[in-house]
Amino acid sequence: MDNIPAAMDRHLDVIQCHEDGGVLLGASNLTGRYWYGSIWYYQDPTYAPDVEKCKAGVQLEAGLSDVQWLSSTKVLVGLDTGGVAVWELVDDFDTFMQQLSTVEHDNIVSSVTISSDNQTAISGSHDRCVKVWDLETLASKNTYRAHSDNIECVKCHPKESAIFLSCSLDGNIFLWDTRKPKPVSIVDKMPCQHSPKCVAWQPNSQHSFAVGDETGQIVVKDTRTSIGSPVTFTPHSRCVNRVEFSKDSPSLLASVSDDCLVVVTDASVPKSSEVCISLQVQKPVS
Repeated sequence: MDNIPAAMDRHLDVIQCHEDGGVLLGASNLTGRYWYGSIWYYQDPTYAPDVEKCKAGVQLEAGLSDVQWLSSTKVLVGLDTGGVAVWELVDDFDTFMQQLSTVEHDNIVSSVTISSDNQTAISGSHDRCVKVWDLETLASKNTYRAHSDNIECVKCHPKESAIFLSCSLDGNIFLWDTRKPKPVSIVDKMPCQHSPKCVAWQPNSQHSFAVGDETGQIVVKDTRTSIGSPVTFTPHSRCVNRVEFSKDSPSLLASVSDDCLVVVTDASVPKSSEVCISLQVQKPVS
């Protein structure tokens, strides 16, 4: 509890639900010329972002871009230094302790994701590289170079531990299978009207995924390019930052955007943009 920062950083970057109902927040703030980040855990999500009611929190020595749960007590953090770090909640969730860290990317780590068997992690970076990490030691197992511009998002398959997606400002969405000698294949060139910013697998499907682009458009499609017709809708007026399907109701897709809206859409309905729930997110007070 003594390590909890005095104030929440201005920019909320990540919200991750805990299996027991708590919530993890990742935030960052520009201080002088440098970004600094922080992670926060609330056992009761209704208390967030009240600092006084935070169960555990810690100030990081760099800005953060993404955070993912590794287990019920451990999280993987992607940093703007090009590093990744594992932090653990100890002392009955009262304290964050850093367990492992390394810096191997040459630019911001924009996205991290965990394999379905919890043995490896994938990171994507603005250095245009994808890295595969051994989670026990945080040693880099492989480095892949296929994208020609900043990698915006990586996402592991929910059931196949060797398979993941990546998307980049080069307009490409790649499907990766690390079991193959040539692990990368192109899913689609510009499935959206503009550069893709985020991807997410649909939980009940082996091949279906969603991609959000920089204009607010979302496309739900199959990785097998010749199968099925993509579902396209535009629930946002600005860049889509994250998309995520519901595990309990896999047709429901949540998206968050620079337009300060959180939208939940039924992606099984062809005219999905007409059946959505929108929540206004307040902008920070200057």
